[in-house]
Amino acid sequence: MVKQHPDYALEKKHLDGTIDEMKVIVSLLESDIDRRAQQMRLSIEYKDQVSSYVHSMMKNDNIDKIFDIQGALGSPYFGRVDFREDDTLHFESFYIGRVKVSRLEIIGVQDILVFDWRDPVATIFYEAQDGRASYDVLGRYYYHGDVNLKRQYKITDGILQKISDDYILDQLVARQKDAVIADPFLTERLLQGTSNKLKDIVTSIRAEQNKIIRETLHQVIIIQGVAGSGKSTIGLHRLSYLLYNEKLDPQKMMVIAPNKIFLDYICELLPELDADDVKQLTFIDLVTMITQAEFILHKDEKAQLFLENRQGDQRRDQLSAVAQLKGSLEFIKILETLIVKKMEKFCLKLKDVTLFDGQLIIKAQQQIEKVMEGNHLTISYNERIRTLIGYIKFKVRNFLEVLEARQKQAMGGTDKKFEQYTRQGIDFIARYCTQWFIDDVVAFYMEIFSTKSILKTLKNKKYDLAFIAQYSLGILSEGKVEKEDLAPICYLKYLLDGVNHITKFEHIVVDEAQDLNGLEFTILRLLSRNSSFTIMGDMSQGINSYRSIDSWQVLMKDVFSDVKSIYREVNHSYRSAREIVECFNSVMPSGHSLAIPVYEIGHKPVIEQVATDQDAIRGIIEAIKKFKSLECKSIGIITKLERESLFIYEALTPDTFSIDDINLITTETLTYQGGISILPVTLAKGLEFDGVIIWNASDKDFRENNFDHKLLYVALSRALYYLHILYRGNLTPLLRNQKV
Repeated sequence: MVKQHPDYALEKKHLDGTIDEMKVIVSLLESDIDRRAQQMRLSIEYKDQVSSYVHSMMKNDNIDKIFDIQGALGSPYFGRVDFREDDTLHFESFYIGRVKVSRLEIIGVQDILVFDWRDPVATIFYEAQDGRASYDVLGRYYYHGDVNLKRQYKITDGILQKISDDYILDQLVARQKDAVIADPFLTERLLQGTSNKLKDIVTSIRAEQNKIIRETLHQVIIIQGVAGSGKSTIGLHRLSYLLYNEKLDPQKMMVIAPNKIFLDYICELLPELDADDVKQLTFIDLVTMITQAEFILHKDEKAQLFLENRQGDQRRDQLSAVAQLKGSLEFIKILETLIVKKMEKFCLKLKDVTLFDGQLIIKAQQQIEKVMEGNHLTISYNERIRTLIGYIKFKVRNFLEVLEARQKQAMGGTDKKFEQYTRQGIDFIARYCTQWFIDDVVAFYMEIFSTKSILKTLKNKKYDLAFIAQYSLGILSEGKVEKEDLAPICYLKYLLDGVNHITKFEHIVVDEAQDLNGLEFTILRLLSRNSSFTIMGDMSQGINSYRSIDSWQVLMKDVFSDVKSIYREVNHSYRSAREIVECFNSVMPSGHSLAIPVYEIGHKPVIEQVATDQDAIRGIIEAIKKFKSLECKSIGIITKLERESLFIYEALTPDTFSIDDINLITTETLTYQGGISILPVTLAKGLEFDGVIIWNASDKDFRENNFDHKLLYVALSRALYYLHILYRGNLTPLLRNQKV
């Protein structure tokens, strides 16, 4: 009982006093709003625009403060930390909440009733270890000292419901494999189950997460996080932290997500973190923004071939090579070669221009020098054409203006010859210039594959260039593109027209980054003003490795080789119970850090053999009933292939089974509804469920290879508490160490 806590009376008095003072602050702010509204009217009356603007800004700022304070009245803070700075005598108590609450006049720290979780001092609350803590302000002022208490609160509707004292409990060691966190507030949150939207973690951020969230701007942060480590949440909280402390424009920040389902999943979190105006896009959305065009995607044959995983599949290997080439940094050289050769051909076609009966001559060499000014890749192709056209127009216009001035001086007007020359100049410019621009980027892209000399400049001789050309032209000629064509087309658009039509971003967050390739990251960098990124992913979940990066070194040594890059691992899995973590650890691809569990519930995964698909459907129904009896809010039924998901959905939807709230998730699905979800493993990444059912973990579906290791790792790690694994025939050898 909270009332039995020895400090309950003092804490209740402090809470009541804080709430009362918050109400007073709101009242004072409302009075100030009325005063400033009156001042605005007077300023407008006296046409004092500066004064009116200042009062308007202050009024709006007060409105925002009132909104924040009123929203926090029910739970003003969630934590307290007692800190004594070195060389001082007394401990000070800092209360930490979701928003800052301070008196209107701040003379000292005592006038800040509650610190925002993003304030520098909150670092003490999140990171205090071994009785010592430190924090810095703006990277210039550093504070070190002692901590003797970290206290957490549960406050609902202004009522103090729970107090937990953590006498510097947070002492996780990065490789402590058997660690189970004894934080009751974190445990309570982890046992609350899932919802259909991602929630914030400001009340339970761990030290390892906090360090990443508070990294400075103007650098690349790469987060390698095991399944359930909260890497997505870390990245989004970091956005909020940067917005708050760097005072950035949220519309100049961007989140790149793997699909529309994930964007829907995080849609409620960003407003909770005051980051609702941040741009949220998939890479395909970004392509549309860059090219200002829509594309029809060719059905991805490669993914299906990899999922079917037939041994010795030559077609799969050929298509994999196509994807690898188009996503590689080598392909950038091909695209740049195409532009260079196009410019060379253009220059060779230029001729001396003779106009106005030979009175104006623009030499071909003069035109070439004008079009080739500057670095050939820093100025776009079409911009060079515009420069040349401007140069020719200037020459023509200058000639006509001089002629006009001379005739007016000599005759008081112009003659028919001037009118003839004027028409000739207009006709020439229209005829000579308009044919030079390249507007159809896809048609231009096709020249890579139709011109043998372009592809042959590739130094890497492992590729079957004839097949790549034939295959690519076959798709492009139908008016379609592959997903792997989008980044090259974007880069070609950049070489043709630049990207100045897009406002550069101050910070870009990339989730599920292991599924992007080097060229896609190059495109993202073109849109960054300062190469400031937070990149999250898990190489163990790289199930699209046939088209994506296979190591974070590709980013650190190649794409971002000239900027500061920081690599961080987050290995504590906060999503899944110990029993689930041990299960998915057993199938994790070799060479990767194992996940460290932080809580346990005592339910081992169930592995069940069934004879037929119908038996498997009955097994699913029984598992659903059991999960619901255990109060699971969300259940995921995960298959290897999308057609298997459709089969299960059609089998479960008849009324005879009396199962409600079933949702089929496909590549066309835009929103995540929660409840019971049936989906292929390729769409499961980023999602989580209280209970998970694996459709068929047989030795035929999941073989002893790196790709199937990753697939099964993704599927198993979606579960929070309960896991039911079905299989037909023989169990996959990947689960050989699990007891059936």
